[in-house]
Amino acid sequence: MEQEVIVDEKGRILIPKEAREKVGLQVGGKARLKIEKEKLIITPPVSPEEFIKELEGCIKEGTPVIDPLDLKKMWEPKVKQAKN
Repeated sequence: MEQEVIVDEKGRILIPKEAREKVGLQVGGKARLKIEKEKLIITPPVSPEEFIKELEGCIKEGTPVIDPLDLKKMWEPKVKQAKN
């Protein structure tokens, strides 16, 4: 699926309903924006389940247990700071 969209005077674009539904973007929800080789890639945010799956194998035996949502809250501000 490929569609042309318009960027308004404030830099906003409207993601067509069909595209939002296809990838699970919710009205008022968050999305991830990535720039890769002069392309904008918009994806839904990582769910807690996906986050856990991405970390599987990284955690060793005996590592203290921490709730994934608490961990996400800790690293989100650091990611934002690194991008600025």
